[in-house]
Amino acid sequence: MSEHVRPDLLSRLRSNNAAAQLCKQIADAEGSGKHSNQNLLYLELNSRLAKNVGSSDVHDRLESTAILSALIDVDTLDEIQRTRIPIQLKKLLGQSNQAVSAEAVSVYRKLVDKKWTTFMSSVETDLIRSLEWLTNERDEVLRMTALQIIEALCTGASSTLFPLLPKILTQLSLHLRDHKYELRIAAARALGACLGMIPSHDTATRAPWLSYLYEEQQRGQGLGSVEGYHAALLISQELIQHGGMYMQGNFASTSDLALKLKDHRDPIIQKAAISLLPVLARYSPQDFTKLNVNGETLMARSCNYLIGLSKTSERDRATAFLALGQIAQSCSAEFKPFLESITRAIKDVLVQRVKLRSTASGLALETDEAAQAILQTIAMLATAMGPTLTRYMRDILDLMFTTGLSQVLCDSLVVLEREVIQLVPAIRDRLLDVLSIILVD
Repeated sequence: MSEHVRPDLLSRLRSNNAAAQLCKQIADAEGSGKHSNQNLLYLELNSRLAKNVGSSDVHDRLESTAILSALIDVDTLDEIQRTRIPIQLKKLLGQSNQAVSAEAVSVYRKLVDKKWTTFMSSVETDLIRSLEWLTNERDEVLRMTALQIIEALCTGASSTLFPLLPKILTQLSLHLRDHKYELRIAAARALGACLGMIPSHDTATRAPWLSYLYEEQQRGQGLGSVEGYHAALLISQELIQHGGMYMQGNFASTSDLALKLKDHRDPIIQKAAISLLPVLARYSPQDFTKLNVNGETLMARSCNYLIGLSKTSERDRATAFLALGQIAQSCSAEFKPFLESITRAIKDVLVQRVKLRSTASGLALETDEAAQAILQTIAMLATAMGPTLTRYMRDILDLMFTTGLSQVLCDSLVVLEREVIQLVPAIRDRLLDVLSIILVD
């Protein structure tokens, strides 16, 4: 086995396959009996890292992240190498280049998962540094890196960081109203990971912070801005998913917020409000199906709105269909009255899609976002409704194949075969037809 890195691997290191090959070469070199401190392969890799980590060339730094990623996957690394890798990686994490930072964060997550003793001893320092990076208002890339590191650490090293919980939550509440959409989303993910740190039985710790976050939700609404409304919706979603019984008392007000903002002129706010509806249904199906909103249940109000949106709004069609499928899964017993309307909407959209692309072969049609959402929704409806779906699927089944052969289509058909066995003969006949056409062509 060669003790030098193959040049073709170095030129292709951003490829997953090349990185895997490099990892295998390293492991093979370890198996030869020459370990890190005496192996020429390690010497070469460390030499390249020493040169490229601080390089001004983006490709050099990307190569460094790939080498570090491959090294981490080697189980036989000695302590010297395990100590060196986090130091080299931290030089890459502080970069202002988005591509380098994204790759470096991916490597950092791997380190968190590995839980090496030398690395875990410094995670508190890493978190404090990340909180400092969040105060850098001029560098969006650095703030994004900080939020992703916080999420990774709260997910994988929570017990170590519990004493820093107040600082983390205070900073995240501010960045949920960041002017940049991507940073608000990253802050919400980090918030979810942070709330997951708090044991469900630790009421003394949980209650004050959940109340604090609910106050932040109210404050976001009060701002009346896109950032404020988005923060309110993001906080609501995380509180529902991680707050346990705390949100039971705030279910009605949170539902009102989603209904109020579902028609907001800003597409980000509208999508976030729509996405909150199935989260509410999953949290408390009973409240979702019973809560009265201006003379009709929250479920009826939500489903009728979403079905209408799926017909009239091309932009929001995918979001509406997916929300309907998720609501069906949470409230299957009460969803039957809406089944005919949603399947008719699915059929109408697929028929219109075929008409618009009538110049192309049905099998060649691209599986676009709306088509993927419809296929996923059909699978969710099958899971929720079972054989009840049979009579609604007769016309839709052929139309499903006009979306193009794709993994999403195959996944949906697998679910249909499992949950609605009455459709098995029709599905298999249609698949044979498709395969025959492909073989003839």
